[in-house]
Amino acid sequence: MCKINEVVDFTFIHDLVRSSYCEYYGRPANEPELLFRLLFLQVLYNLSDERMIQEAQVNLAYKWFIGLNPEDTLPAPSQLSRFRNHRLGAAGVDEVLRSVVRQCIEKGLVKSKTIIMDSTHTLAASQKQKPLGVLRDAAKRLFRVVVKKHSKLEKKLPRMPVIKKEQENAEKVMLHYLAELGEAVETLIPDHEGSISEKLQIAKRIVEDERLLSQKGILSAIDPDARFGWKSYTKSFFGYKEHIAMTEEEIITAVEVTGGSSDDGKQFKELLSQTISTGIEVHEIIADTAYSGKDNLAEMKSKKIQPVVPLNPVVHNGGSRQEGFTYNKDADFVICPAGQNSVRKAVQGSKKSGDSRSLVFYFDIHKCTACPLKEGCLKPGAKNKTYSFRIMAEHYKEHIEFENSEVFQERIRRRPIIEHKNAELKRYHGLTRAKYRGLFRMQIQAILTAFTVNVKRMIKLQAKMEATSA
Repeated sequence: MCKINEVVDFTFIHDLVRSSYCEYYGRPANEPELLFRLLFLQVLYNLSDERMIQEAQVNLAYKWFIGLNPEDTLPAPSQLSRFRNHRLGAAGVDEVLRSVVRQCIEKGLVKSKTIIMDSTHTLAASQKQKPLGVLRDAAKRLFRVVVKKHSKLEKKLPRMPVIKKEQENAEKVMLHYLAELGEAVETLIPDHEGSISEKLQIAKRIVEDERLLSQKGILSAIDPDARFGWKSYTKSFFGYKEHIAMTEEEIITAVEVTGGSSDDGKQFKELLSQTISTGIEVHEIIADTAYSGKDNLAEMKSKKIQPVVPLNPVVHNGGSRQEGFTYNKDADFVICPAGQNSVRKAVQGSKKSGDSRSLVFYFDIHKCTACPLKEGCLKPGAKNKTYSFRIMAEHYKEHIEFENSEVFQERIRRRPIIEHKNAELKRYHGLTRAKYRGLFRMQIQAILTAFTVNVKRMIKLQAKMEATSA
């Protein structure tokens, strides 16, 4: 802790959260740096809010690190939550990560101009549910919070329908009730706020989710931002994805959090933009095939960045794409707008035909004919449903030649170091499972975790630099 206190400057937090405090009214707030240092220790040792305060109360090293005397009292655990969500979150938690990266640059710890990109996943803090469970829980939570705050309105709210076991239209009945309940709450409490607004917005999202009844949209009334994703063709998860950019010195420069079903490649521009905003020069990017989309390659070319990215013929396609279809690199299948995945694939066309060759993905026609989104997607009387990518290897001849070179093979071997970093985030600092619910809170957890591992790496790099110069 002495080394951390000596090397890392935590005072940036004052300017970052200044706008979220009132300087003239209310009781004096707890010291922002003290609270942020507590959050840092919490992530460093993977503790809950309550456990962090309990430990700090009796651990003199912790009290010294956060700037308190042995006899001083600590803030309540709820203060950590409020500071994390309403101060850091409101101020833009991304700036926390940028601040530590800039400190690394100023100290000369980042010399590489190479960025490595990858993603990892985090399990949601709630279990996935079937549509009826999602609808019922959302209705119960909305009804309960309204009655708790406005008990006189209980008799004016529509009553939850009695759903019989194995009732065929149970989901549709409950969907209609949730919509009716939401409309009633908006009418009876037009100036709603706080927890009522939160539960009402969740109810609205569930009602408007076209994919809910097919079990491909919102899968939890408690955490509606979490999504069903794939690690491979047979392994899936329910939760979030953290998309990460990192230097060769293992300093994380950018983190973007999405639902578990998101496409890794679509986060490329945001990761690159966040990295450049820290002041790092990027001359080379190392990543897997998920980032080899033609738009990403074009972006790198326009910025004179060398892509060390293996090509995947699936993402280099000609012609127009049907909106809503996405390719999942990990599972190697295409997902339709309704959330169904393709069941097999085949290559059509001769190898000698060049651009006319296509990679065709086939969907289960029985599921397609029963799909609520089939209009405009499935032709009447069709015997199968396919989605094709035209293979355009000839258009990427220069990149293919580079991919076969010794330089490429040598540089691509650097990619696995980001997998080690992902393992560190999850194994030692709690990123295996979400501690909080919702995309907003998950983003805060991911950024604070990245900040913490950057500080650990910063101390090691500083020690190496001092040993070398000695």
